[in-house]
Amino acid sequence: MGDDVLLSLFVVSLVVVATVVSLVLAGYSWRSIEHPISNSYARLLAADSLWAACYLGMILGDGGLFTRAAIVGQGFAAALAGVTWFLFVIEYTGDSEWIPAGIGRLLYAEAVIYGLLRIVNPGGLVASEVVYGEFGPFLLPAEVYGPIVYAQVGFVYLLLVVSFLLLGRFIRTTRSLYRYQAVAILLTAVAVMVSTLLFVTRFRLHPQLDPTPVLFVFQALIVGVALYRYDFLKIAPVAADRFFREMADPVVILDGNRRLIDYNTAAETIVDGLDPQRPVDALGPEGLNGAIEEAIDARDERTEHTLTGEGPSRSYDIRVTPIDDQFGIAQGYVVALREITERKRRERRLREQNERLEEFADVVSHDLRNPLSAAAGWTEAVDGQLAAEESDIEAARAGLARVERSHERMDELIEMLLSLAREGQTVDDPEPVPVGTTATEAWETADTGEMELVVEADRTVSADPTRLRQVFENLFRNANEHGTATTVTVSDTPEGFVVEDDGEGISAADRESLFEFGYSTDDDGTGIGLAVVKRIVDAHGWVVDVGESDAGGARFEISQP
Repeated sequence: MGDDVLLSLFVVSLVVVATVVSLVLAGYSWRSIEHPISNSYARLLAADSLWAACYLGMILGDGGLFTRAAIVGQGFAAALAGVTWFLFVIEYTGDSEWIPAGIGRLLYAEAVIYGLLRIVNPGGLVASEVVYGEFGPFLLPAEVYGPIVYAQVGFVYLLLVVSFLLLGRFIRTTRSLYRYQAVAILLTAVAVMVSTLLFVTRFRLHPQLDPTPVLFVFQALIVGVALYRYDFLKIAPVAADRFFREMADPVVILDGNRRLIDYNTAAETIVDGLDPQRPVDALGPEGLNGAIEEAIDARDERTEHTLTGEGPSRSYDIRVTPIDDQFGIAQGYVVALREITERKRRERRLREQNERLEEFADVVSHDLRNPLSAAAGWTEAVDGQLAAEESDIEAARAGLARVERSHERMDELIEMLLSLAREGQTVDDPEPVPVGTTATEAWETADTGEMELVVEADRTVSADPTRLRQVFENLFRNANEHGTATTVTVSDTPEGFVVEDDGEGISAADRESLFEFGYSTDDDGTGIGLAVVKRIVDAHGWVVDVGESDAGGARFEISQP
């Protein structure tokens, strides 16, 4: 007898706690968190609380009308708990998107109809009788179920089985995200189902005792811990998982030992070796693994990495977010790679523009100042000649000629500056251009003196035709002004084309500085013509090399990497 009393008091205490806690949590979920899944969870808790409260009324009742009402209420609440559980699961797994919205209303209607049948009990089809038995100091009722109850139990079991299948599929497809959370929810639901099955088949701890209401509340509490403890109710798991999968930026998730546990679709396009539990140093392409480890070690500092391969190179900004536990110890890392190729290209263009501005300033402050000063000096001299009592007209004319030459020099420098500004821009829309034809056209407009052109090129390159012609014009002009060449030859190479002459050539000491802005081997040179050539070649993504021709002259080889 003593053991029955202790057991009964313990059960009553559990039922009271289950009723209160589930009711409080239901109110908290409903009022404190604005998200559909929290509302589904609140409805589940409310049904569990009603079930536990009605079962408490069955235990504490005296066998009269109150007990009868509690029996009917706990039957209805049990049906309601099964429905709310199913609706919670489909919301949690995201299956509510393909299940018709009216299904929920139909399930609730079925639970209400079952509740009405419990009240009416037509022909004893719900329960043939109620048997009372002692349970410590309490008189505990137990129904002898009829076919309607068994049909309802079968229907609820069907809902449970479907929900288990949906949870199982969710666990299988969600990889690591929410996997342990979903497994905990599934296991608790299975435990409740087994308990209910044991009670219905009369395998009971006590002939009158049904632990299912308490276990159902216990299950809801475990679900709450899995959800609230890890803050997952703020975003439904399926929504977060879908957001993760569909992110445009590649993202990989590593555990505390820096082994791969998850990745999104975008990561598959650039990261090699994406196998679960693979260490980060085994990921590819080459160099990426080291950059990721560097980013993990750097924590808050930015790490950039450029991937090179068969296609154009791409630059990425690698950001790492540690997943810390309550002790501040990193248990994993979320590694996001944001492509910054276009940003790096803009930065490079900005640097080039700034460099050109500095170069322009040098020309304005130095090269333009000389002819400007000369023009001012000769203007003053001409003015003095004309103001003299006996004007020297010839001397004045000679001075004006000097002023004119200074102006022409300034005009030449200004044109060079404008050309340099234009040719530094990247070629965005190249087209097929025949090298030989372009060289011939450039020869007709360039200052080539008495030199002769030999064209042996029949290659076609992808280029801006106007700017490629400017390359030839500047190279031809350079051969005429800075050497003793008599013949200039344009021919093909395996990677591009070459312009070479038979002049005196360029010394090895001058070759390294030849393309620098303002550098010239001639005292009267601007140092801009070959700088323009270099800018145009770079704008096409080509490479220009300087060497010696077979005839001992200058050789400019332009190749496409």
